Amino acid sequence: MNLDTLKEMPKERKLFYIFLVVHFIIWTSVGLLRAVLPADSLEGIYWGSLLDLGNPKHPPLAGWITYFVYHIFKSDFSIYCLSQLFVIGGFIYTYKLAKCFLDENKAILSVVLLEGCWIYSYVTGYYGFNPDVFLLLALPAITYYFYKCMQDNRASDWIILGVLVGLSCLDKYQTILLVIPMAIWAGIFRPQVYKNKLFYIAFSIATLIFLPHLLWLIKYDFLPLLYYDGELHRINGFNHFTSPMSYLGMQIVCIIGTLAIYGFYRIIFDRKFEFAKDYDKEKFWFLILLSFFSLVIHSLIGIICGSDIRPRWGYVFWYMLGIMLFYFFPSKIDKDSFKFIFKSSYAVMLIIFISMGTMLAVEKNYRSRYPVAKTWGILQNIWAKEYKTPLKYIGGDSEWSFPVSIYADSHPINIMDTYGYKNPWIDEEDLKKNGAIIIDKWDEGVKYAAIKAAPYLNLKFDEIELKEFYLTVQNAIKFPKEERGYTVYYYIIPPIK
Repeated sequence: MNLDTLKEMPKERKLFYIFLVVHFIIWTSVGLLRAVLPADSLEGIYWGSLLDLGNPKHPPLAGWITYFVYHIFKSDFSIYCLSQLFVIGGFIYTYKLAKCFLDENKAILSVVLLEGCWIYSYVTGYYGFNPDVFLLLALPAITYYFYKCMQDNRASDWIILGVLVGLSCLDKYQTILLVIPMAIWAGIFRPQVYKNKLFYIAFSIATLIFLPHLLWLIKYDFLPLLYYDGELHRINGFNHFTSPMSYLGMQIVCIIGTLAIYGFYRIIFDRKFEFAKDYDKEKFWFLILLSFFSLVIHSLIGIICGSDIRPRWGYVFWYMLGIMLFYFFPSKIDKDSFKFIFKSSYAVMLIIFISMGTMLAVEKNYRSRYPVAKTWGILQNIWAKEYKTPLKYIGGDSEWSFPVSIYADSHPINIMDTYGYKNPWIDEEDLKKNGAIIIDKWDEGVKYAAIKAAPYLNLKFDEIELKEFYLTVQNAIKFPKEERGYTVYYYIIPPIK
């Protein structure tokens, strides 16, 4: 983009680009108030470091990305930048998609309104990079190229669509909740697509990208499904009602900021709420099917199974909320109303930023204020009292052992249970020879981890004797000067010569 192009650019688009830059700066910087990376990011670094085709929770792509970015730049800041780059990329594709339904100014505002959805601010700022953040870019990009394929049938768009769907499935299985409504919409409004060779080319590309992970799933008996089963399997009779209601309630909480900005705009500028009369039937059902299919499926799971549904599973599907508001409820956008929505979005951004920043600054929680140096020093002293060799391996709960493995100066190797498949960086004979320390804030967690880490010791759960130490955590601003304490249990797996 040269200077002349920038000068000729409409003012509204310039404001949009400024908004993207401000969003990036704000939500990249807030994470720096943490002493350690969020648990999801630490977990991603660990699973990605195994360079395997899957892990016990998700397909491997998000872990690979997290690991390689951290390995290259070796800074927490790089992970926060990574997270917001995906958010900004998602905003850009949402804008491109919005222009297929709305005029320029409404397309811009349909993205700016999303600042009120906390998945784009609080969630990404607090949790860093994880498979959900990847979807914030992948889902709007897939939707955009799918729409282009349905309208223009260009080979390049079909190829890109196939690549995006394959990569997104390699990130998280939830992608299927977008692919299914796409297939339904195409079957209703573009049935000829199933006779189109370009469709099968795109399908083949997506399948080939996902195939290595599929073979991994078969090899390990679809291991990640156990994770989802564990997430869902909290069944009681009352849950058949409370679970879907709780899920839907949290979806409203997630988008309440966007709805508030839009509602105030309609009220202040006297824009009556009237549903569109002359809407395009194809576009109407495109928005409805692709936006609400996941909401319906997740709710039905809660109703039928009585299982708790994680609200964040639905947050990533709200990227077309702004488009729907402007498309379903047409209204005039003049300069004053345009500025009002922009300013309101900045106000919401500031409110969430201050709230979250204050919380991160004053909280005394090991998840954000983990004292790695103190913990590592304690563990080394404990080990040195028993053995002359350096402490090489550490295991236990991921939230307690991962920070030590990643941040401690000698980077002890983590021996977290890999649920049946081999960690390529651990030599079992070397582990026996060097021993390890298992830590957790739950005594039962240490016992279970010790049994799995050292099956050769034939440990009996009730016979395992644990020791403990007390760990204090201070907030970021050191005011007030109160500390929060945690009892940390540990077990030493002795070296065997």
